[in-house]
Amino acid sequence: MSRFLFLQGLRIRIHSLFWLVIFTSVVTGQFLEVITLFVLVLIHELGHVTVAHSYGWRMSGIQLLPFGGVAHTEEWGTVPAREEVAVALAGPFHNVMMVLFGYVFFQMGWWSEEWMQYFVQGNTLMAGFNLLPIYPLDGGRILQALLSYRFSYRRTLTLSLTCSLTGACLILLWSVWGGSWNLNLCVIALFLLYSSGIAFKQRDYQYMRFLMKRSESTVSAQARIVRLQVNHDETLVSVLKRLQKEAYHVVMVRDSQGGWSPLPEEVLFRSFFHEKKPDCRMGDLIA
Repeated sequence: MSRFLFLQGLRIRIHSLFWLVIFTSVVTGQFLEVITLFVLVLIHELGHVTVAHSYGWRMSGIQLLPFGGVAHTEEWGTVPAREEVAVALAGPFHNVMMVLFGYVFFQMGWWSEEWMQYFVQGNTLMAGFNLLPIYPLDGGRILQALLSYRFSYRRTLTLSLTCSLTGACLILLWSVWGGSWNLNLCVIALFLLYSSGIAFKQRDYQYMRFLMKRSESTVSAQARIVRLQVNHDETLVSVLKRLQKEAYHVVMVRDSQGGWSPLPEEVLFRSFFHEKKPDCRMGDLIA
């Protein structure tokens, strides 16, 4: 079971295995080190939450795991990519700030050199590891946001999650055959592999959430305009898969006589969600 704490209205869930790690740290005499790492994880996740709240994101809580943490929200994929990048970078940024604090406290004589080195190393490893392009790490979310500027959102999900699965497999192989058996790294790699696999299987669900959000509120007036050229016999479903997250679309439908008829993206959403015609031909929408 997990335990719940509340910090300024934010639910913090502590995984039951955390207490096993605490018990082990007491037995091995590393209690202070382990507690410090978990505090750093909490600060990292609160960095995400702080920036997310500034954008008006709905945050459901933070889960602290034996090897890290996760800030839970339903906003990924339904908000501008620049916000996703800023929220993802906020966690590693807080770790960088902790490194600076560590050096300052050492220079002021409050910390020993040994403790300062442990503190700096912990923050550096946490920030660096989280920037790996593997979902659900911060780097994986940043990669997904950046790809959305270039590719359709459906393809963005497939590309980013395929990269995540590949990266998680490489870490797993390294933990086993990289020179010496590393149990902690192996467990982390398995968690990343599992999370990426689940996200890959649910990519259609994430894609549908994107479409639903776009049907309710379009992109900003400053968004670039993309003109999609389609044939009159293409289905609505196939055209929707070509929509980009950071663009407004005008669909140019080529009719049987070779002419072009424009359709704004709102027509596609209305036909798909309200008129329930996912398999209709594009030619039918301009008839």
